[in-house]
Amino acid sequence: MNDVDRVTVSTPKHARIFLFIAASLLSTLSLMISGAIDCSASPDARESRYEIFSRGLRVGSLTTSFSHARYNDRRALRFESNTRVKANLLVYSVSYESHETALVTEEGTVTYTRSDRRKGQQLEATGRLERDRFILDVTENGNRRTLLFDKSRYDHTTMECPETLMGRVGEEMSLRLLDFESLSIVTRRYRWVKTEDVIVEGKPVRCRVIDFEDSHKKGRRWIKADDLGVIIARQDGKGKDGSYSLRMTKLGD
Repeated sequence: MNDVDRVTVSTPKHARIFLFIAASLLSTLSLMISGAIDCSASPDARESRYEIFSRGLRVGSLTTSFSHARYNDRRALRFESNTRVKANLLVYSVSYESHETALVTEEGTVTYTRSDRRKGQQLEATGRLERDRFILDVTENGNRRTLLFDKSRYDHTTMECPETLMGRVGEEMSLRLLDFESLSIVTRRYRWVKTEDVIVEGKPVRCRVIDFEDSHKKGRRWIKADDLGVIIARQDGKGKDGSYSLRMTKLGD
């Protein structure tokens, strides 16, 4: 079976906006694990909450949690995301739910799952790293296919937040990513624009402001890395089907 560069998932126009929100948020929560991280000194788990806005209106919510875990006797970080969107506007109406999980080790992303539900459509994706290939089993509306991605063809997955590797304001980089939103390998460009505070629950969170862009989307996010992943205090984005804004309302301990 040949590797697949891109698979088009048939998704209603406005629902695709919210799929992008869920996937792009979860895909920036992972801090790459290194020997420098002292897992015993950091919290075991953290849950954060967000509100989703489109066209200036609140249309949904997102909850994320991440925690320390083990995978084949190795340290890992586990991530989970739940997105719920219900919008009844003059121009469109959409109801959408998504659930994602991932495990990241020193090798990168080793497991991934996604379940999307919307009126009349359903998508399930389950993936694992096996023998230097990431294998994704995708079932969409009863139709099943398997996608294979050689690890040599991508630098990171979108779960590994490689922009945290940049060392200074103004730095730019371009990487090949296995993108779990589009189920394809993309080239994504990053630029560290500046550093500034974002207020969450009345408290300042010192963040890197990062611009990102690939063939499917572009946006700006405000991030802060720690031992339990990457905190996203805010994210504004735009894809082929519209724009959105994501704001953190609760930063878990």
